[in-house]
Amino acid sequence: MVALLRASGRDTSPSGLAEILADHLDGGLTQSAVVFYFKRAFPGTPLRVLLEAGAWRRLSDGELSTEEFDGMLARWFR
Repeated sequence: MVALLRASGRDTSPSGLAEILADHLDGGLTQSAVVFYFKRAFPGTPLRVLLEAGAWRRLSDGELSTEEFDGMLARWFR
């Protein structure tokens, strides 16, 4: 899974990567899964940023839009 995320990272938005992850997880996409796999795939991403990204509406009751989620994470996934 980590290798797949890394390989897709240059050409796919963070929200697109999250959807790839969701397709491969039995339990569905959760904040903890995003933090765990994104941190392993893109270790330079600060944990604080990943935790803040957990406010994405797709993951929680947070108020972060998909565009904001992508904007927070895009620089770390190059």
